[in-house]
Amino acid sequence: MMTDLRSDGSSDMGTDLGAEARGDFALALFVELGRELEAASFYAEAFGAERGEVHRVDGVPTSVEMRIGGMLIHVAGVDPARMPAPERGGPFFPKAPGAVSTIFHLGVDNVGTAVGQAIAAGATLRDPVQNDLYGRRVASLFDPFGHVWALVARERAGSRRAA
Repeated sequence: MMTDLRSDGSSDMGTDLGAEARGDFALALFVELGRELEAASFYAEAFGAERGEVHRVDGVPTSVEMRIGGMLIHVAGVDPARMPAPERGGPFFPKAPGAVSTIFHLGVDNVGTAVGQAIAAGATLRDPVQNDLYGRRVASLFDPFGHVWALVARERAGSRRAA
């Protein structure tokens, strides 16, 4: 396991997310190379993500394992060698807020509280808190790295309306 050194020189191995977190499916969320630790800190502060192992190449962070809800996510820096050859396929990081092909959908207990927490951590509002077609409270945000996050109130048992 690689370690991450804090500014005071102490070692932080992160939380061991365990073998169950490394199941058959994980998501890689790409940010600009060199912003991996910054992004991991944002996701922890804004969405309560649990930080795991920091992966390094030649001592330089390249990705951080995180768990948001039950999903294992690798916050990773893009490979700069792929940038001049987009025909090879990315992955690329968003060059502008919302210039993405994926929206992260996160169930939360209180959408208004979650929006406030994310904005305090550095997110910007995309769509204000409102009711969707199903009567759920929803909102969406841009994270500081250009990704779109849809925050949706978790359904309480028996709260779904009949169609």
